[in-house]
Amino acid sequence: MKMKTIWAGLALAFLIAVPAGAQQATIQVSGNSWETGGFPPSNVGDELQAVGIVNEITAPLYWQPYLHSYTFYMRSLMSIGEVIFGTTHVATYTGGLLTIYRDALPSNANYGVNPPNATSPSTFMDGDAIYLDGYFTDFTLVYNSATHSGSFSGTLNFTGGIVFPHLVDPNGWTFGSDLSGVSPQGYDLQLNGDVYTDGPVAVEPQTWGGLKALYR
Repeated sequence: MKMKTIWAGLALAFLIAVPAGAQQATIQVSGNSWETGGFPPSNVGDELQAVGIVNEITAPLYWQPYLHSYTFYMRSLMSIGEVIFGTTHVATYTGGLLTIYRDALPSNANYGVNPPNATSPSTFMDGDAIYLDGYFTDFTLVYNSATHSGSFSGTLNFTGGIVFPHLVDPNGWTFGSDLSGVSPQGYDLQLNGDVYTDGPVAVEPQTWGGLKALYR
């Protein structure tokens, strides 16, 4: 009974939104995810993956949507199981990687159906450069099967990419997203979220010439 109470408290805390003013949203994304065998449930050993597009990158990070498209691929998140409270599933994962790619225009990203397929995840990871590359240190997903809605949150440490040298601190970023049960055939969840940090991002002021050179 005590363990159930603890988990219920954790689930409630996870679902309480943090005031937007306390965080700096930096990379806004949308996409679709799938888990081994379908979700829910999240069984031990299932892999959670997601692909999608970057809709906006806010200052002080820079992007050029008039020259490039940007996509992401999240993978290798291995489920360590779920706890269920009525219709609410709380799943936790270990491992996990996130890569954001820069690609040419027009974008060729195509979800298709029943991933992995001929276009997903391949068309989301065939960019001409890696914008940012990182790994998760924790990841939790909460989903209500009655309302077909939920959210996830994971902590990220970045390890590379073309803007990596310009980060003050590559560790302790957050990937948080709202979830919906409406998505293309074969996907489990639609996501709309942000990759953000609480602290400063740019390592030092950049000249316009330096910024242009970064994206060549």
